[in-house]
Amino acid sequence: MSFLRSEDAAFVQKYFKQYYLGKPEVYIPERLPEREFGYFTFRERMMVRHLSFNSAEELLDLLGEKAPLHVYHSSAFYRYPRAPMEEKGWLGSELVFDIDADHLETRCGKSHDFKVCGNCLEAFPADAERCPRCGGQLEKVEWVCGDCLEAARSEARKLLEILESDLGFRRIRLAFSGNRGYHVAVSDEEILDLDQRERREIIDYIAGAGLSFRLLGLEGRGAAPDVAEPGWRGRIARSAIELVVSGESEEIRRLARASKVRDLEREVERLREFIGDSFPWSSLKPSIRRVLAEAARENAAAHVDVVVTQDVHRLMRLMGSLNGKTGLKASAIDPNDLDDFDPSFDPVALPMDEEVHVNLIKSHELEVGGFRLEPTSNRILRLPIAVAILLLCRGVATLA
Repeated sequence: MSFLRSEDAAFVQKYFKQYYLGKPEVYIPERLPEREFGYFTFRERMMVRHLSFNSAEELLDLLGEKAPLHVYHSSAFYRYPRAPMEEKGWLGSELVFDIDADHLETRCGKSHDFKVCGNCLEAFPADAERCPRCGGQLEKVEWVCGDCLEAARSEARKLLEILESDLGFRRIRLAFSGNRGYHVAVSDEEILDLDQRERREIIDYIAGAGLSFRLLGLEGRGAAPDVAEPGWRGRIARSAIELVVSGESEEIRRLARASKVRDLEREVERLREFIGDSFPWSSLKPSIRRVLAEAARENAAAHVDVVVTQDVHRLMRLMGSLNGKTGLKASAIDPNDLDDFDPSFDPVALPMDEEVHVNLIKSHELEVGGFRLEPTSNRILRLPIAVAILLLCRGVATLA
């Protein structure tokens, strides 16, 4: 979604410029001169690439001068970062992961998405093809709700656990994207030279792809996995207990329909009555055991954007920069503090003590910086700058 009016974009850029002129604390990547940088402009919405900087001061000066819509840096290191891609001279790349709520199965099911006509300034259902009033093209608004953000946090939590506990990585950066997801980068020395195939193997591992339930002891007479075990054996056991005890059985029901296993839901109810610190795999029929194991695997897997992780030239959003889709800060997070991070409050970097009038076309419930906006349509409201800018960036409001 883009700004509805050029004056809306100019207004937002003014506050982005104030932010960057204040010399905010942005992440300065290691081996800075070997990184490629790029940014999107406000007015033309074009990307400027193949930039490099020798110092943090050079980078901050550019941000203050250009006040870009989005800012990125390469996960890769290059001998000549300013050269065209085929001439850069690749020296290695961090292992990066992108978790985006838009790619996840969420409770909301994206039911809150809708479309907006920029001519009529009206909202319509997400399945509308053209504006029924003027016949013009509609722009889709992909709303982000609390369920979306919690789904993304859950995936980030699972990913971090696998990277640290199973794979032994220690140099891990975590960031909230400033919109609807999380970014993770691993910079341990041993992974920098991995090629696309080797990075794909890591993706398969964190997804639990190709797991042998027989080798895990879930088929035949092998010892069933215990919750205290490391790796995927323990992860499957813990996940199975979580699914049964919590009553989060949608994945189980889906697999039951797909596999046509009878009495699965009734068996889950029976298990729920006496399950403790271990999962009674041996008491289950083989067909039911396999469906529950597959549901547990899917529940325990970390779901990431495969294309991003495989790409050894990927650009990443600069931590500490503002996300042009929301005006929120791409915020660095200590991995140990993920559960305490508040995506509605902590990334707010623009003023909450200044206000502006906006013509709000449509908004679902929204909370920014402690300010709560109830579901609203077709109203002129006076809102804090940070709230107004988020709505302008999403293309659901214009300056009044």
